[in-house]
Amino acid sequence: MRRNRGIRTRATAAGLAVALVAACGIGNPSSKSDALTFVSTGSPFQDYQNKAWAEPFTAQTGVKVRNDGPVDEARMKTMVEARKVSWDVVDTSAAAAVQYCGKYLEKLDFSVIDKNVFPKGTVGDCGVPAYNYSLIFMYDKEKYKNDPPTKIGDFFDVKKYPGRRIVPPEIAVGLLEAALMGDGVPEKQLYPLDLDRAFRKLEPIKKSTTFAKTYGQQQQMMVDRQVDMALVLSARAYQSLKAGAPFQPVWDKTVVNWDDLVVPKGAPNKEQAMKFIAFASRNDPSAKLAQLASVQPINESIVPNYDPIQQRVNPFTPDRKHSIVRSDAEWWGQNFDAVTKRYTTWLAG
Repeated sequence: MRRNRGIRTRATAAGLAVALVAACGIGNPSSKSDALTFVSTGSPFQDYQNKAWAEPFTAQTGVKVRNDGPVDEARMKTMVEARKVSWDVVDTSAAAAVQYCGKYLEKLDFSVIDKNVFPKGTVGDCGVPAYNYSLIFMYDKEKYKNDPPTKIGDFFDVKKYPGRRIVPPEIAVGLLEAALMGDGVPEKQLYPLDLDRAFRKLEPIKKSTTFAKTYGQQQQMMVDRQVDMALVLSARAYQSLKAGAPFQPVWDKTVVNWDDLVVPKGAPNKEQAMKFIAFASRNDPSAKLAQLASVQPINESIVPNYDPIQQRVNPFTPDRKHSIVRSDAEWWGQNFDAVTKRYTTWLAG
């Protein structure tokens, strides 16, 4: 459904494993209740999750956390259907948590997990937010120093702001939302997305836009100044600025998405999985992951110890949070496949 987001790296082989705590073979369910298997995207992002979540969770509970990956929803579905589940907690998209709830995912135990720590409208029966990530409009401040962009609509105005654009490799992280808001759609009226209108808005920028294949490509093209404007996720925005890219954020409309923590149906250590999710949702682990991985905490009241560059791309500061527009995971969970098919056809056309 989504992959290679932020600074994370995903392997293409579904069976590739990462072992951060202990070696763990995929397909070998743990029979011990003092251990669980956590599945995420691999190094470096999973290293950060290990430091922020797994290590302190083990220190507090004695429950060992085995790390596996990469995340592969198709593989998870196969394990559930075969009743040979080896994964206990999985980091996946909020849309996938909606799409697979009940059939491939367990309903969460909210007597263990405190749903009140999460923003309104982000909690589902089968998934809760793990961290936020933001789609930020950035521009080359040297190219546009005399008349810089100030609103999301400027990204789509090729006459006033000529130049090369770049957008993320995934359609569900905010490109269509940005197009619609750039066309004047109020944020409260975004969903259901008007796909015809969104694609009409994208058409004028198609020839001058690089539709990135990977997030690494986005970052490199910004650093090398091969593009003049970007819609880029916050973690990659941070890495680009850190590497010297002369880009400036525009705090007009910032689409905020999040990943969910979920428990596959038939997980061998379901009870410990619920406790792990509850622990990861606490303020300290959430703040530590945000600081390490340059993502945003699940709770807006949490203030991570960001470095100055991280702070430059943080949309949750008091003077920027007016720009936040939260994605609708429910809508994307129901429409992801159809939208992806249309987008792929449009790109090829």
